[in-house]
Amino acid sequence: MKAVVLSGPKEYSVIEMPIPVPRPGEVVVRIEASPINPSDVVFLKGVYGTTKPYPAVPGFEGSGTVVSSGGGLLAWRLVGKRVALSCEKGNGVWAEYAVASAKSCVVLPQNIPFELGCCMFVNPFTVMMFADKIREGKHQAVIQTAACSALGKMLIRYCISERINIVNIVRRDEQVKQLKEMGAEYVLNSSDEGFLENLKKMSADLNATIAFDAVGGEMTGMLMNCMCENSVVYVYGALSMTAIKDISPSSLIFSNKRVEGLWLTRWIKTKGLITLWNLSNRVVSLLPTILKTEVAREFPLENIKDALKFYKKNMSAGKVILRPQGVPQGN
Repeated sequence: MKAVVLSGPKEYSVIEMPIPVPRPGEVVVRIEASPINPSDVVFLKGVYGTTKPYPAVPGFEGSGTVVSSGGGLLAWRLVGKRVALSCEKGNGVWAEYAVASAKSCVVLPQNIPFELGCCMFVNPFTVMMFADKIREGKHQAVIQTAACSALGKMLIRYCISERINIVNIVRRDEQVKQLKEMGAEYVLNSSDEGFLENLKKMSADLNATIAFDAVGGEMTGMLMNCMCENSVVYVYGALSMTAIKDISPSSLIFSNKRVEGLWLTRWIKTKGLITLWNLSNRVVSLLPTILKTEVAREFPLENIKDALKFYKKNMSAGKVILRPQGVPQGN
């Protein structure tokens, strides 16, 4: 089979390798689609929280059809089913075939196409994680950075559906227009003069006491210094690729503000199987609507370098999808 293989940080190529053999409790999935996520790009650089010994196949999530089982009731019952799968450990899904734990597979209804089902885990479950934090802290309003990303748009749709005020931070005027057109009421351009004053005022007016930051660097400090007392900023990404800075000690000491890291993998580990089962069912039901993924372009697996270049230049345009079995005609 063909697979993208990472031999070291930033060193990858498409090679031929044997189809993997499942162990008890595992299944082999014929991969139809897999997205390129920010976590994949960080993994390719060798600096992601989850490390795998080289050589390794990248790709944390995908979709396809289960073609064989290594044994066990759950694995056996999945044979022939269309599934979404997550591969946090071992080789990933940027390949024609992948092995996954039967517990990490979710059956896809017929109305969910592979290009939508392959994006089921990373972004939709991150929205569920954000929703959990909002409920847990009884927050009335939210701030998010990188709001024009696929995840950002999902969170906007979720907050609109739940009647939660959300302040959306972007970097360009065309992104402001795009989010306004999809129904976002509060959108700020961080490149505008007066951005910090507007952010501070909007935060106070809406009583925004929770923020989800995908950028890091100076943005985290800006959020902390502009938000209300008793606020929390959750940093879940590092798009700036720079260290967090400019956080005022007085914000932490006297205003009871705090900054915390937030990682989906760790959050999932805190949830029981029944909770995760219910979350999976809810995510599947919302995939066509609130948690829908917009696809910008699809690439065959062998064009991985072109796919990554396109992704990096068009991160707000929609998801880039890899098609290990080839791009379907008409897509």
